[in-house]
Amino acid sequence: MRKILKNGKIVLENQVLENCELVIENGRIVGITPQEDRNPTAEEIDVGGAYIMPGIIDIHSDMIESFIQPRSTAVMDFATGLREAERVLMSCGITTMFHSISMYREGAWDVKEIRQAPQVKKLAGLVGSYRHEPRLIRHRYHLRYEIDNIACYEDVMEMLQMGMVDLLSFMDHTPGQGQYKNLEIYRKHQPNEGRDMTEEAFQELVGQELEKEMVSFEKLMELADCAREHGIKIASHDDDTVEKLKVNEKLGVTISEFPITMEVAKAAAEEGFETVLGAPNILLGGSHSGNLSALEAMKAGAATVLVSDYYPQALLQAVFWLYQKEGIPLSEAVRYVTLNPAKAVGMERELGSIEVGKKADLLCVNLEEEYPQLNCVFVDGECIMNCQYRKAD
Repeated sequence: MRKILKNGKIVLENQVLENCELVIENGRIVGITPQEDRNPTAEEIDVGGAYIMPGIIDIHSDMIESFIQPRSTAVMDFATGLREAERVLMSCGITTMFHSISMYREGAWDVKEIRQAPQVKKLAGLVGSYRHEPRLIRHRYHLRYEIDNIACYEDVMEMLQMGMVDLLSFMDHTPGQGQYKNLEIYRKHQPNEGRDMTEEAFQELVGQELEKEMVSFEKLMELADCAREHGIKIASHDDDTVEKLKVNEKLGVTISEFPITMEVAKAAAEEGFETVLGAPNILLGGSHSGNLSALEAMKAGAATVLVSDYYPQALLQAVFWLYQKEGIPLSEAVRYVTLNPAKAVGMERELGSIEVGKKADLLCVNLEEEYPQLNCVFVDGECIMNCQYRKAD
């Protein structure tokens, strides 16, 4: 049945429309019409003055780890974890989620069961099966491959060939570069923030990490070639030099996730990379790792995509923070979490903006005391969440 969303402010790619209605039919947007036009056969939905914006597309989040392995010794049922996670994601306005799990090598200091190859493959297979099952939101898989994990190289190749991956990123968490250029930050990321390690033990760990064997450039190129053959976009992670960007270009990388410095972020943007930063960074006023400020990068034109990273609740809040606190036009702020990530992963023909012909993944958001209240979520034109705040007693 045809649906009409009325009495809302429609957030388009470059403007916000008022006094118009959004028409949905068969899961797609079929019209944006003046409010006075009427179709008596349609179901009318009054959104009460809310902003109508595209559903959020999150291309990097590891929140699923906490739903499947909430404790180091407790691995829950994977299907239960995903089912419960999508209910939370829905309530955050995320209608497409790229679950981002790292594949770590055995013996790595921060490896846990969910990050080991058998579990990573199991989750990827489950996410893939959800494409063909009734779900609340769209599930996709982002495989984050640590390039010191030589033993699992063939597993990654197999997953790419079998269509189990929707986005591939190459990661290097070796101390002294990337995210851990500052060794004090590396130490604080150890268990108990490194307080249980003597200086001698810490230096021994750093030395071991610096001497470990890494996957060769030629082998990475083979993975990259396979990914491209299967239409899978490739990302790099924690770029800290312009030289790394040049190497990544040779690999066919088109997404630079979490560049460490403004210099690198600007260079990535100038070279045409989609430049990804974290929405929590916006709300915290800076990087929790002491690296690049997402807000400063955005103001410098050196960021194109915001992701939740580890906190899905940050995305919708960050959009309206940028709009209300920083004066960024709402349509522009919304693009960071909708159309821009859609373009980054090649989904922009179907998702990411309110356009006739695109899938009707939509959010209805009211502002209450400067806080965004998510009232309705639509996926494929179906209302999957309708939340009305009650009046206090």
